[in-house]
Amino acid sequence: METSENERIVRAFLLLLHRESKKPESAIIPPTAWETLDELKANLASANDDIKTIARAIAKWCKNHQYSEILQALRPVRGDAIDEYEDPDDVATEEEIKLTNLSTRFVQETIDKSQQQHQQQSS
Repeated sequence: METSENERIVRAFLLLLHRESKKPESAIIPPTAWETLDELKANLASANDDIKTIARAIAKWCKNHQYSEILQALRPVRGDAIDEYEDPDDVATEEEIKLTNLSTRFVQETIDKSQQQHQQQSS
């Protein structure tokens, strides 16, 4: 099954959040982005599991807050392959992000988990 560009963008965004949440400081995700993720989650509430709407909400959130580093990181997402880092501790979570049917609830839960991980790393 071919993956749409919107789906690749959403998956890449979730993987980026997940990976960057483990770092005390991210070069890609500014500290303010972690604070405004609740705004993104609120915008996703009306997505009704429509992947195109989810991808647009992510892009709009990035543009509204001028998170150009995040948009730049999502730009090379072309084709079915998502850039992979091999981290044995994360294989299960990353496989879940890559393979799970994307829904608004899954996206919001993944954002929540990343926020919590980031808070633990930052404190």
